[in-house]
Amino acid sequence: MNRDNLLSLYDRLTKLVEKLPGGLQKPILRELVPIRELFLEQRPARILLLGNSEQSVPDFLHSVAGVTVEIGESDNNWRLYRVRDRGEILILDARLDTPQAVFSSALSRMVPDAALLLHQPPHDEAAFELAAARIATCPKETPVIGVSFGGASERARFTALSSAERQFSRRRLVVCAPEAGDSVAEAVSSALPNVARLEFARLTGAKEAQAQIAGSLLKSFTAVCGVIGIQPIPLADMPVLTTLQTLMVGLIIYTTGKPVSARTIGEFLGALGFNIGAGIVFRESARAIIKIVPVWGNAVSGMVAGAGTYAIGRAAIAYFVEEIPINESKKLFHKLFPRWDAFKRRLPLPSRSEKNADKD
Repeated sequence: MNRDNLLSLYDRLTKLVEKLPGGLQKPILRELVPIRELFLEQRPARILLLGNSEQSVPDFLHSVAGVTVEIGESDNNWRLYRVRDRGEILILDARLDTPQAVFSSALSRMVPDAALLLHQPPHDEAAFELAAARIATCPKETPVIGVSFGGASERARFTALSSAERQFSRRRLVVCAPEAGDSVAEAVSSALPNVARLEFARLTGAKEAQAQIAGSLLKSFTAVCGVIGIQPIPLADMPVLTTLQTLMVGLIIYTTGKPVSARTIGEFLGALGFNIGAGIVFRESARAIIKIVPVWGNAVSGMVAGAGTYAIGRAAIAYFVEEIPINESKKLFHKLFPRWDAFKRRLPLPSRSEKNADKD
């Protein structure tokens, strides 16, 4: 699923939303903002590299994320690194051997999303001071992720030094140690803006970041489908709901860096036992509530649409992101998938006057 395909699906979705009543368009489009930021405005993360580690950039990325990168072109010393079919990252290596003029020129070209402060024992005071001076020229919003390759005592010393240095302490500062099991990829992912986070999580295979992104997708799609489900016109919302739920599964797969295809999505939904026919039956069971309890009907119908979407999305996260076997993901789906009886038990019984009104 490339950017053009995503843009095409998003355009189809917004056109479907525009056909809904005016009062519902604004809340739905508001829920789609994170989707647009993460998937349509996505770009490579821009990482500023500081400190005294002598590892090359490819070796560093392999050691902290287990990925083998291809070296791409340079744009004013911002070097592109890519993992085929998973994403790209821009890195400005501004460690000791980078002249100040080169660094200043590169910084005028692009602003870093985050700075990585690498620390390899023994402590190098000159490299540390240079890193502090260079981070001082970055916007104050630029977070710093300290990466200590030493043991526990060296990490404690590095943390103390970083926290005491004003140029680091006045920013968002996180120190992690790969040798102690800390994930540099996860720390960087959590510090990045939405537009750069997805591609970095895909490239590095940062599972927690992927799960968080997929979770935000799930929240947005559940809310949107719940709003659409309130519509009182039987079957009119099925194309919208089906498009949304299919798109949601596709985007969750895309988040992991795995190939996305209509076949993959269809096989997954089929494995859950969910299809369009089942969706219509399920949806119209909720519609039947309107005939029994007119006041509550639309609200419950929306609950059903939202809960059904949540069940599909949560099962997709379990299978594609958390890599839980399909049988277990299917059990999770059926556990979350709302049943008619469950909603009927939650509803107040209609009053005698409401029953008589229905008969009339």
